[in-house]
Amino acid sequence: MIRVIAPGSSQTAQQVVVSALTRSCGFGGVTTASFTDLMRGDANQIWVIINPLPQWSHYIGLLLSRRSKLLLLGRLPPALAACVGAEIRPASLALKEAAACAPAPIHGFSHSPAYITYRPETTSEICGGAPIMASRPLRRYDFAAEWNNLGWGAINADGDMWSIAQELRTTPERVLASIRNAAEDQDFGAYAALWMNDKASALWFNRPVGPVDSNEWRHVEDFMSCHRPDVLPCIPVLAEVPHGHTAAATMRLDCDEDVESARSLWMRYQRLEVPLSLALHSSILTNERQHALPGQVQASGGAILSHTATHAPNWGGSWEGAHTEGAVSIHDIRHHTGLDVRYAVSPFHHTPSYARLGLADAGFLGCIGGIICNDPDFLMARSGVPVGSPAGFIGHSQQCMLHGDCLLHDEADPLRIYKQAADEARAAGTFFGYLDHPFSDRYQYGWASEEQRGQAHEDLVRHLQQTPDLLFANEDQAMDFLHDRAHVRIARGNRQGWRLRRHGRLSPWPVAVRYQGEVTPLETEVTLS
Repeated sequence: MIRVIAPGSSQTAQQVVVSALTRSCGFGGVTTASFTDLMRGDANQIWVIINPLPQWSHYIGLLLSRRSKLLLLGRLPPALAACVGAEIRPASLALKEAAACAPAPIHGFSHSPAYITYRPETTSEICGGAPIMASRPLRRYDFAAEWNNLGWGAINADGDMWSIAQELRTTPERVLASIRNAAEDQDFGAYAALWMNDKASALWFNRPVGPVDSNEWRHVEDFMSCHRPDVLPCIPVLAEVPHGHTAAATMRLDCDEDVESARSLWMRYQRLEVPLSLALHSSILTNERQHALPGQVQASGGAILSHTATHAPNWGGSWEGAHTEGAVSIHDIRHHTGLDVRYAVSPFHHTPSYARLGLADAGFLGCIGGIICNDPDFLMARSGVPVGSPAGFIGHSQQCMLHGDCLLHDEADPLRIYKQAADEARAAGTFFGYLDHPFSDRYQYGWASEEQRGQAHEDLVRHLQQTPDLLFANEDQAMDFLHDRAHVRIARGNRQGWRLRRHGRLSPWPVAVRYQGEVTPLETEVTLS
């Protein structure tokens, strides 16, 4: 069991972290706790402590002298910092300036001056693996100030829960990742650290929510599931890629202004024997010319999703608007094409909390969205039930947009960023999703021609297919599996083992369970000891 503690001033961060841990470990594996629980200090437990108060330091120090595993997030008080051999000071104005990022130019990208760099030697001490990424800026864009094709969210420096909490320095070999502005020779201390003794380990991230919105979350999962299993408690983690596969991908076209113009790209994907999915803005379907392709796509192994009724920003701005947009789109897609949709794709990737509730109430099983510029709590490292959403409704973050105006014209490989996104998703065990849009009379999304666009898609598919045992799924298949995974329940079994039970059966694919360095398939129920 994972116990999560946060002071009253950090309850929102606690909700985000509990939701993220539940998406990794299943329902029943995570609970909130209080300072009185910390004072009791039960050993042989996994503790997550967010922004600990100064008076908590003594009791956290006691846990570090017992058989305990701790994930510390955010600001450390001076006494606790001293306990682990660290020195702290408030985040500086220079860090705030170095965290800023200008909009991206066409055919280029932008990034913050401040970068996080991982130390492989310390990373290997978590569970024997390499860093998911060698380095990353705090913020980056591939188009204007809107999206980041590498998939992760922004790390701020303005004091909110998505921000660097403080500047901390510790013994160099304990640093997991550091923050620097190399151009100005500025050292902002550690972003993450791993402190260990013979009885306990503490993994710390310099952010109250940790890396919940990045592939870096895999390091947290590995810490929970397989760090020092001979000495410290571990808990199983549910892999996002189905058992028997080393990587998984899904692709869709968001039909904002046209459907039929997607035919050429669909035919290319047919030749590649790769499924393509369509997300339909249902108002377009008043034109009969747009009716044929959706049925042909679904019949050929693709999937059809809703992309709202009117493409309203923020799903109409309220629960009522989101519910109406969702319900009308379900009705209109069925009326014009005869097809039923179960999953939605957010307009502009806007997925505020009220929209998730409205879509669930309209009958959707989940929603795809996630973008660096808004709704950060929906930009999730792992799919599953978003914070504040009802069980039965899942989210999946798919931020990678394959557009012509994001190709890198000044580099030897214009698709370098897209290939990096796919590679980092594979390393993290993330179900990788990417998208494009059909051409319309008004807009071609930066593509010079249909042939240029088709060749770029084919090149990315070929890169993905270099991975052995790649699973390429349509969006319904992907979301059905992720829905099943999101509703796995975990409980203590006999002899302090774990019992996991799968409560959904939308997908035939087994869930992979990682525990103490082993991977076990979960079809219906499994017990691990």
